[in-house]
Amino acid sequence: MNRLLFRAGALAAGVLMATASQAQPPAAAPNIGGWRQVSDSQFNRQFHFSMLPGVAAIGSNWAVYDSRAGKVVCCLVVEGPEVSEEQLGSVYDIPGPWITDLTNGWNLDAAPYRPRVQLLRVDGELRDYEFADAGDGVGGLLVPDHADAVAARSLEIDGQRYAVERKDSTLADDDGGLYTYSLRPVKGGAPLKIEVPIGTY
Repeated sequence: MNRLLFRAGALAAGVLMATASQAQPPAAAPNIGGWRQVSDSQFNRQFHFSMLPGVAAIGSNWAVYDSRAGKVVCCLVVEGPEVSEEQLGSVYDIPGPWITDLTNGWNLDAAPYRPRVQLLRVDGELRDYEFADAGDGVGGLLVPDHADAVAARSLEIDGQRYAVERKDSTLADDDGGLYTYSLRPVKGGAPLKIEVPIGTY
């Protein structure tokens, strides 16, 4: 009798453990996204903005990835809270096409995520950095400041290694360009996709 009770209890415990493991949510995707440099409508002021999937902590440091040089360059520092689409126009006087860039409004139906836009301050090595291609100085891939370029077209972030691919294309009606980054986990899994539009104004 005791043996039967023990086996029944063990079976119930196993069922509960399996149920609990199935109920655990999947690991959150890393907060990796894009960044843009834009100006006001009169070209008097230059701004850097983040385009991350999630809101970043104020004061946190981020780095840009120069894909052509295969180099991580620090830093862009988060200056304030999330900036709304309305504030981009009313507070910063950003032209419409570049607001559409920052919110990825060119791809409303198929965007990989809706960017959370925050003001950034240039600091550290990035202040005097010259990109391998001057055109890459207006936007690209934004990664945590501890990201490491471990090999050509390869990044390591929080212990996870990614193969990085970049595809350049044009926006509809030739209204500008689009940088599309794909970060594929080397150990397998769905790739991260980041879009950075470069609209014409």
